Amino acid sequence: MKFPGLALLLAAVFMIGLDSARVSAQKFQDFTLVLESPKTKYVELQPIPLVITLKNDTRAPLVGHVALEFGASFMHLYIDDPDGPHEVPVSMFTLDVVASPRVFQPGEQIKRTTGLHFRLNKTFPNPGTYRLHLQLRSLDGTETVSSKPMELEIVKPDGLDAQALQYIRDHSEPAYFFTGVRAVRNPEQLQVLEKFVALYGDSSYADDASFALGEVQSAMGDYQKARATFEKLLKKTNYAFAAEVSDSLKSVEERLRALSH
Repeated sequence: MKFPGLALLLAAVFMIGLDSARVSAQKFQDFTLVLESPKTKYVELQPIPLVITLKNDTRAPLVGHVALEFGASFMHLYIDDPDGPHEVPVSMFTLDVVASPRVFQPGEQIKRTTGLHFRLNKTFPNPGTYRLHLQLRSLDGTETVSSKPMELEIVKPDGLDAQALQYIRDHSEPAYFFTGVRAVRNPEQLQVLEKFVALYGDSSYADDASFALGEVQSAMGDYQKARATFEKLLKKTNYAFAAEVSDSLKSVEERLRALSH
């Protein structure tokens, strides 16, 4: 007597076992980690967009995770010096990120855009060419994958950009200016940020300063001003953090709707 149903079930279990074996045979370091930026040249103290891609370029499934945020314990940024790499502090806060394993099928990838805007005066103290690379750790911390080095050129500003940079140095703490943290806590620093946006709206720093101002206004509960700031910023073309601005605008509008009821 034949049992076709049982035969199919056993075949399915066998195939699942093969797939599991292929997944377990692969290593976290078999992932490809890519670090990119929309431009290769930025003026001093200008926030730098970083595009991070984690992808499976192998022919078998790989087990990884999607915790690509800076400030968590998984993603780290390094500058390559002649005496070896040193880690770049990229966040003021330690994030409590709960990450779960995720299977990446062959060819699958995830991409994140994040900003480097904290302690830029310390990270890039002088104009010149810098080489950066990323390192991503596995969930258990036993394996890592690193990106190829990416070169960035930091140039000395001139004209309006030079005036804007001098204004920041004269009236604020450069390491924190584009984080907005000091402006939330200090009314005088909020006025400095507002005046900067008004005076240097045509500089290379303008969009990032406006984004910081909108975030500060939102954090302080001034949602009407925050909405106006974000709406104006969204009209700009080719801003690297347009998606983040859009998310912030949606959040502000939700809060305004809640307050109106």
